[in-house]
Amino acid sequence: MSAEFRAILKERARGPAHLGALTPELCERAMELILAGEATSAQIGGFLLVGRAAGDTPAELEAYARPMQELVREIEPPPGPPVVTVTGGFDGKTRTFNVGAAASLVAAATGGRMLMLGCENTPPKEGRTVFDALRNLDIPSPHPLEEAERHLEEVSFAAATTDHYVPELHDLLQLRREIVRRTALNVVEKVVSPVRGSRFAVGITHRPFLSTVSRALVDLGVEHALVFQAIEGSDEAPLDGNSALVRVKSGEIEEFRVPPESLGLSRATKADIPWKGEEDEAHRLLSALAGEEGPVYELVLYNAALRLWVADETTPLEDHLEDARVVLHSGGALELVERLRGRVPMSG
Repeated sequence: MSAEFRAILKERARGPAHLGALTPELCERAMELILAGEATSAQIGGFLLVGRAAGDTPAELEAYARPMQELVREIEPPPGPPVVTVTGGFDGKTRTFNVGAAASLVAAATGGRMLMLGCENTPPKEGRTVFDALRNLDIPSPHPLEEAERHLEEVSFAAATTDHYVPELHDLLQLRREIVRRTALNVVEKVVSPVRGSRFAVGITHRPFLSTVSRALVDLGVEHALVFQAIEGSDEAPLDGNSALVRVKSGEIEEFRVPPESLGLSRATKADIPWKGEEDEAHRLLSALAGEEGPVYELVLYNAALRLWVADETTPLEDHLEDARVVLHSGGALELVERLRGRVPMSG
């Protein structure tokens, strides 16, 4: 048992009358000890669950993220457009169609540079991840870091797992299964990237985390980001017109909504894109990537445009949407799929 962590835990769990935020210094030290393997499972579980009950503040999330970022094995970003790190719930999806990977592929084919992050078998859901979605398209994933770095340079798209870029976090998966509930780790893993100075597109489940995660990104020094309420907590912004988005730019935070009609898109909910199995999902995604219009196509198009807007905020969202539409109908997205499948040389 870590005596130092025991003292931190006593501060964390002081009883209902004193339940509240810890100082950033204590949070940072606690995460250092957790990732170093110097706290017991019981200590970590108690610490994280009390933090869940108290509600993690932006300052606490920032403090948790800093020692995690220090341990990250980094990817050198290639020259050119900024890298956009795309994250949602690492625990995946269990009930809905997965379009996030396809949207990132379209954004990359349109000129953005997309790095998708995730982790397989992440609790509590342990659902279908971005890697499953890519493999169902016959795209090998996740990519080892050297391969991810090469892919970002050659085709502007890569997908990496915590197992490769921060194994200390990955090593906590079994403990997180035993904890059962989501904790600060489920949030912090979304704001840590192997590309230093990356921009972020972050999907969250619950509305209160819009401001919390946005403020934490600002405090972490992220210059440009988009945080949004996502379908099943994934990396996909819905087309229902009601979900909020938050734009982070140079320390400023702005919340807004995008009526689909303002972009010439139809409103679509998860009921319009029912989940019928992985084979059906792959077929419909490939059809959308080939330019076949419908709810899946529009959801892919919208999310691709949002990713491009994070990369290039000076161009209106409407223009990014049209650029992505051109790529879909020209076959550019399918060409990128073929390259990632290995059927066309990366330099081809």
